[in-house]
Amino acid sequence: MEIEFIPLDALKEDKIYIKAIGLIRGVKVDYSTAKHISFSVQGDENVHNVMYFTEKPASKKWQCDCKWYTLQNKTCSHIIAVNLAIKKKLIKLEGED
Repeated sequence: MEIEFIPLDALKEDKIYIKAIGLIRGVKVDYSTAKHISFSVQGDENVHNVMYFTEKPASKKWQCDCKWYTLQNKTCSHIIAVNLAIKKKLIKLEGED
């Protein structure tokens, strides 16, 4: 599955990016289908569910169940952590060697 990553360069000084760095070791793939992937991210107190949808518009491809994302509708530290974990190859996606 081809993943569209969040542009992270503009966020590197942002506190959600810095928080995401601390979360990347807690990222796991729950399951994947042809149309989406479900990730779990161990946060400070809770496990959050991050979803990636291949067939949604760019602004809705990444979604999270955390309060920040739900109320602000903005990229959260959990979504950034998943993006970083994939880029750093800390998690293996289905179909990767």
